[in-house]
Parts: sequence; structure tokens; C-alpha cells
Amino acid sequence: MLLGARSPVLAAAHDCIGDGKVCSSFLWSVGAFHAPAGHVRVTVLVAPEEAPSGLAALALLSPVTELHGLTPRELEVLGLLVEGCSNREIARTLVVAPRTVAAHLEHVLEKLRVPTRTLAAVRAERDGLYVPSPSRRNA
Repeated sequence: MLLGARSPVLAAAHDCIGDGKVCSSFLWSVGAFHAPAGHVRVTVLVAPEEAPSGLAALALLSPVTELHGLTPRELEVLGLLVEGCSNREIARTLVVAPRTVAAHLEHVLEKLRVPTRTLAAVRAERDGLYVPSPSRRNA
């Protein structure tokens, strides 16, 4: 169901492998937006040149093994951080106060054991430990 025609998961996957990237990984909420049924890991691999015509990439779903105690909201904040959003932009996107975003980021830094938001974003993207922003989810 997650990988059906016009799937927002596939739209997010397509966005993640742009700009010359050949693979990417991210999390997707299962059941509803705030993940009452948890998350699934989406791994996207660009198809090799010798792949059949029309096959651009492969999308694989797998269970999530470690979230480092991050909440669904913190995973959303990480997604926006990966995209380079400021605290104010994150607050506007998630319709929360900037102070709430700052609190989420403090928790994220602590849980990921990193000193800066830049390192948190790098680790989240490297480990596929974020949920793409709501604009991708509604694509």
C-alpha cells in the first residue's frame, strides 16, 4: 500500500535521490501522520544503467531497528533540519512556537549525542533517521 501508484512515499523517495545521489534512506510514519503504528525504513537505490527501460530506482521497505528514543515529532523536526530549515521555519511548518522547536532540538542533540544541529542533521541523513518534511509527505 505504501508503494502504490501516486504514493507520497515514492514522491519523497524520488526527491531524496536527486542531485546525483545513488542511494538514500529515511523513515515513514505508518498508520497516520504521527505514527501510531510506528515507522518503516524506506531505502531508495538508483537503478543501474543496464536495468529495464522505465525502471529508475528501487524502493525497499524494512523495519526500523533503532530510533535512539526519538519521538515522532523529533523525527519530523530532524527532517526539516536535514532540509536546512531554521528554527523559525520549522516552527512555521509544524505550527508550533519557536521555543517548542528549540526544546525538541535540545532533546534531539541529547539523544543523538551530538553537540550541534549541523551534526544532528548530518547524522540523521547519513543514518536515514528522519521523517521527510510535511511538504514531501503531502506531495
